[in-house]
Amino acid sequence: MVTSNIILYEDSQYQSDEPIGEQRQIPAGVHNIELSWDRKAGYMRVVIESQTWHFKEFLGKAVVVGTDNQRGRINLRGMARIDGETLTLYRPPKAEPHPVVEGERREATHNRLCYRRSSRDWRLRDERRPESPDALVFTVSYVGDLSAEWDKRDNIAHIYHNGWAVIDSKDVAHLYDPDLIYG
Repeated sequence: MVTSNIILYEDSQYQSDEPIGEQRQIPAGVHNIELSWDRKAGYMRVVIESQTWHFKEFLGKAVVVGTDNQRGRINLRGMARIDGETLTLYRPPKAEPHPVVEGERREATHNRLCYRRSSRDWRLRDERRPESPDALVFTVSYVGDLSAEWDKRDNIAHIYHNGWAVIDSKDVAHLYDPDLIYG
């Protein structure tokens, strides 16, 4: 919707073309990080210690500790750095790999993670084979080891997990990083 030459992104996940502008550096150290789409600003964001940073590109590794389905947030644990419009995440140095669980295994691929606001749940979609009938699965939450990527040339707010996943009997998606060794 356009009002006085200002674009409102509230009901859209199309990224704003406007530059984000200068942001303060994220404090050093391991943090609890809330990741979500900022519906008013038109950018993805992280919230760390009640402070917000916006970004247009995302990569790195982090521990997914769960989701807030009422608010559409992915809760992470890790270290973060903002460089211009790029957010880079790092696993906590002492983080153990996520335990391998029983369930439906989905092989390593380019998995799109996104929130379904209408039903307050989450999607996991294999973007390398979107025509496959099993490319898309709905889940109640994400946990595990995120290996993330999102290129700013993708103007729709997407986050990708480049790894494998297991959907357990409670429909939780457990994410696994292909660079980690699992017992």
